[in-house]
Amino acid sequence: MAKIAIIIPVYNTEKYLRQCLESITKQTFKDFECFCIDDGSKDKSIEILREYGNKDKRFIVVSQENKGASFARNIILKQTNAEFVTFIDSDDWVEVNYLEVLYRTALNEDADVVRASYQMYYQRDNVYEHARIRKIHKICNMNSSVEKIIKGYAGMFVCSKLIKTELIQNNKIYFYEGKTSEDNTFMALIFLYAKKISFIKDEIYYYRKQIQSVTSNSERVDIDALYNFIMLTKDLEKRNYITLPIMNFFIINVFLYKIGKLGKSVPKEKQKDLLLLICDHLKYLESLSKNMKNIIIIVKIKIIKNLLCLKYAFKFFRVLKNLIN
Repeated sequence: MAKIAIIIPVYNTEKYLRQCLESITKQTFKDFECFCIDDGSKDKSIEILREYGNKDKRFIVVSQENKGASFARNIILKQTNAEFVTFIDSDDWVEVNYLEVLYRTALNEDADVVRASYQMYYQRDNVYEHARIRKIHKICNMNSSVEKIIKGYAGMFVCSKLIKTELIQNNKIYFYEGKTSEDNTFMALIFLYAKKISFIKDEIYYYRKQIQSVTSNSERVDIDALYNFIMLTKDLEKRNYITLPIMNFFIINVFLYKIGKLGKSVPKEKQKDLLLLICDHLKYLESLSKNMKNIIIIVKIKIIKNLLCLKYAFKFFRVLKNLIN
């Protein structure tokens, strides 16, 4: 049984994949298994993966039809026996001591989660930039579940972290499948259940930032982020973490923020269905708690329902967030 399972979903990244895999082969920490899941790539990614799998038995190649990164990650999360897991995107890369630094920190500090700092690499301009990371070490010993989930949700992506496997499997924390923009909801639950989270300042992960060339990608990300947050809300209810008024406020605040972002990207043919979804979910939130902020929102919904032009309804939602603060 390897101490660390590395999980890499791969989809059409042949141009950068070797750099990613080479950075893993050079790791100073050797006791790992690297699960490379090809998600129905149309390029030569699978050939590159098999090449590394043939050279090094620690590289385990899995091939599947295109089902998304969440599905690919969940396959490994549900079956691995490794002590820890870490996620690396197939167009990113890591320093040679990436695994060693994370693992030693986890052992020395008895941490459930270790987060390293990282650098952003802007592909078009060939420029590196230090990531603006909040000082997460301040919440390592927090007792408040609300504070932890808020910190976990705020701008979190799953890479550059080492997570204890039993934390994931014992609490059934998996990615919501079929959607993009899934990192935040996963990390929110991870932070919620983690007893100790450690932060290291070493910039040992490199995140490749590429230009979004297709407008519909932004639209899908915004819509999926909304759906994911709805699923997170219902997940929290099942886990009995949604009864506190401050948790209600967090959920409403973020939900309205997600709705506000939709106004610029949702095509007209999708707006009506999304508005119905939004109204139904806000009613659901109101049924969970009778606090004043939820009641105000339901009143605003009645106004929105009477609006003749749907695009103004979305603009109204963006304003609504400020009204309840």
